[in-house]
Amino acid sequence: MLLPLGRVMLGAGLALLAAGLVLGVPGIALAGAVAVGTLHLELRRLRRGLRLGAPPWQLSARCEIVGHGRGDPGTERSHRVGRDVPVVLQFHAPLELMRARLDIDRVWTSPGLVLRGDGAATVMLRGPGAQLRLVVCPQTAAVHRVVGVQGRLTDPNGLVQAHVFLPAPCELAVLPRSLPIDLRSVAETRRMSPRSGHGQRPDKVPGTGDDLRELREHVPGDPFKHIAWKASAARGRLMARSFERERTRSMYVVLETGATMRDGVAGRGPLDQAADLVHSLAEACARTHDPFGLALVDGRVLETRPVLEGLAALGSADRALLDIRRAVAEDLAPLDEAALFAVVTRYLLAVERAPLPVLIGTGVPHTVALTGPHVRQRVVMAALSRLPLRERIPVLRGPEPSARSDLAILRRFCRAADLPLPYRGQLPADQRVAGIVAGVRSAMTARKGPFALIVVSDFRGLSGHLGPMMTTFAHARQAGHRVMAVAVREIDESEVLDVVADAEDVDAARGLVRADHAARQQLLDELEEGCRRVGAVFQGDPNPKEIAALWRYG
Repeated sequence: MLLPLGRVMLGAGLALLAAGLVLGVPGIALAGAVAVGTLHLELRRLRRGLRLGAPPWQLSARCEIVGHGRGDPGTERSHRVGRDVPVVLQFHAPLELMRARLDIDRVWTSPGLVLRGDGAATVMLRGPGAQLRLVVCPQTAAVHRVVGVQGRLTDPNGLVQAHVFLPAPCELAVLPRSLPIDLRSVAETRRMSPRSGHGQRPDKVPGTGDDLRELREHVPGDPFKHIAWKASAARGRLMARSFERERTRSMYVVLETGATMRDGVAGRGPLDQAADLVHSLAEACARTHDPFGLALVDGRVLETRPVLEGLAALGSADRALLDIRRAVAEDLAPLDEAALFAVVTRYLLAVERAPLPVLIGTGVPHTVALTGPHVRQRVVMAALSRLPLRERIPVLRGPEPSARSDLAILRRFCRAADLPLPYRGQLPADQRVAGIVAGVRSAMTARKGPFALIVVSDFRGLSGHLGPMMTTFAHARQAGHRVMAVAVREIDESEVLDVVADAEDVDAARGLVRADHAARQQLLDELEEGCRRVGAVFQGDPNPKEIAALWRYG
């Protein structure tokens, strides 16, 4: 693309060259040839600097996260939702592009990662240290990614300009918010409570209780009544009895992650609030070394995390929460074959710069047109060669996300590259209830129980279908578990009214909000009545800071 100065120089050069040839004046023709030749050299230099794989190395960009300590890249590893994260874009230019100008039009990021400002800036490529500082703000808890930079590169003389996209992949793991939850007020599970089913043996820890743990030598500070006189006389030294008690605050969360939970404003939807609650509960259990387990359900049990203690439980729960939005299984993210190939091909061309023989359009992301099965095979092989080792071995990651091997490779690549795929629609109410029931039963068969069992969902659209869930709650209560159902809050009413401009539309929107609020209140009343009958605790649209205190009455 020629700039205005380049067009003037090209027109003047061609005019002088033509005039010199017509009039027979070598000097005028030579001046025109010099002008045209100079412009041609500028074009060659710009192309040589942007050519892939040609020495010297092409223009490239790299993104690094800046820590909050000394300002060094990568020193801060913990990121939270809603907190600004400073990043720096470093540019490396070859000799041909030294003193060139890069006008950045947009910084491409994954959904849920907001850039402070419009991202437009100008960078002078005066050396390998050229850089641009930006601030991003994650809106959701997930593994976010800075994809690259789109802009216009102008040669040092200001004659020629080229549209470029510089890939700068950078991952940013963002954890949910930490809520101040104190588990010391949680009611203790009764010792020797009735249990049924496999794996219901409670976890034992040293402490005051009625069960004898061991005989050991007496140490200063042991109560006088714990001295075992007969054992002391038989062994010739003072022995004391040590007792044990059951673990009292084991916790298990059943979290629904379906389509209704993913609605709402980014960062304030039901799934975001549920993730904050689950992370805070796992963090509180890690501080007190109480067992914590997690099950993710949506019509069926999608994933179960084993009951662990301490930091291991917190890390396992956080990994599950970060992977919620990376669903790529064929039944969770239905996508036809052509659309899936187009998503992967766009990423391979824009970020990985894979040499694929496909037809592309202008702009980013590209409009891709696959032509022939040989091109599809090359796309699959390119994706397979860029898969990390964990994704190449399905046993380490889980079952195949698709029945066909080529589509399974593409879906695993989408999960590894954090490419968002559309989640499936809302399931029927009876199927959703069956998934919650399966999650509760998985908690009832887990070891280290009984649990303070929390079921987290929005329960939207389940009115009239809650019978099987309440029956399962009753069975869990008979097995010694303490059950609590939490209905997380839906979209804020102000968000609905803010997008409406017309007065008549505002009245209609307010009517819809009132009707939705009435239906919501009816559902919450039905849930509360059902939980009261089976001895479970229910909290609708809760304040997360007060959830732990509710169990003392459960």
